Formats: sequence, C-alpha cells, structure tokens
Amino acid sequence: MFTNEKVLEIFQDYLNEDQATEVVMTRHGYAVMLWDHAGQDWSDVECCPTPEELFDKLLDSYTLYQEFLMIRDKSDGEGEINEMERAQIQAMCLPYLEKRKEAERI
Repeated sequence: MFTNEKVLEIFQDYLNEDQATEVVMTRHGYAVMLWDHAGQDWSDVECCPTPEELFDKLLDSYTLYQEFLMIRDKSDGEGEINEMERAQIQAMCLPYLEKRKEAERI
C-alpha cells in the first residue's frame, strides 16, 4: 500500500540533504515547505493530502534542488541549466520513480 510514510521513506536521503525543504504533518495532510534563506521566511508551502500528491511534490522539489545545485556549481556563471543537464536530472529522478512503483505493488 502506498502511504505517506512510504513516500517519506523513499525521499529520506533527499530530505536529509536539502536543508531548505521541510515536510510537516498538519490536520489537512502533509505540508511541504521551502525556506527562503534570503527572506528568512517560507517561500513556498503546499498541502499534500494524499501520498500521490506528496510524492509528486517531493519529486518536483528534488528536481528543483538538483537544478539549484547545478547552477550554483557552474564555473561559467551561466544562470540556467541546458538540455543535457536537464536530462541528467531526469535520470537522477528514475530511482525515486522505481521505488514508487515498488511501493505501489506491495
């Protein structure tokens, strides 16, 4: 059965690494929150009432985090990722999608 707990287990490594993303249980489901260090406030908060929505939001957050890391680490100063880098990030998402398939089969 695909549960919120399983989703959090799937993304545990990512959530441990990305110190700006928080997942908080609320009365209405889990909330995924993004901390804006510059503004010292939450820049994005999304309620995810189902495990599917939580998974999709965390996969999206993971993708954006990987884009941020690639842009930050660029030595050429270019502020965007190219198609090759986008394909790399998509490949990095595949293990999460595979884990989701496994969890849904159980």
